[in-house]
Amino acid sequence: MGQGQAMSVLARAYTLTKDRTYLDAAVKALKLFEVDSAQGGVRARFMGKLDWYEEYPTIPSSFVLNGFIFSLLGLYDLKIVADGDGHDLAEKIFNSGMTSLKTNIGMYDTGQGTLYDLRHISAGLAPNRARWDYHTTHINQILQLMVIDDSEIFKTVAHRWIGYLKGHRSRHN
Repeated sequence: MGQGQAMSVLARAYTLTKDRTYLDAAVKALKLFEVDSAQGGVRARFMGKLDWYEEYPTIPSSFVLNGFIFSLLGLYDLKIVADGDGHDLAEKIFNSGMTSLKTNIGMYDTGQGTLYDLRHISAGLAPNRARWDYHTTHINQILQLMVIDDSEIFKTVAHRWIGYLKGHRSRHN
């Protein structure tokens, strides 16, 4: 999360000033996204194959949703302004993360709200339901991602999660 937000600030500083120092610093931050959290980076692998950028690089991984999406937004900002290898790497990391999010987003849906993380899967703990302020953050983040990528999965999830705010619940058997 912190790396994504910092990259976003640096990308915007570069856009305003055209000082490559900002852009170069943001591109250097990409290295952490290619290093597993066990080795000091921020990348975890959900089920051993899907890249996830950790807000809290822990072992076992926690797979926090809002921190991951903040990372994606920072990666997006950087890929828009970066050039050459920096652009290519930011785009590769961003695309890998978007694939992971689209694959895993349903795992955060409780049928009446969202989960903050997936520690109930990775660490065998009880599910960690998101407070309503985090739930609304998740919704707003998905709505922001829909500006970037209008995938049907984001539209469906946003609609359902907004419904939870209005008291709707998923069906049961």
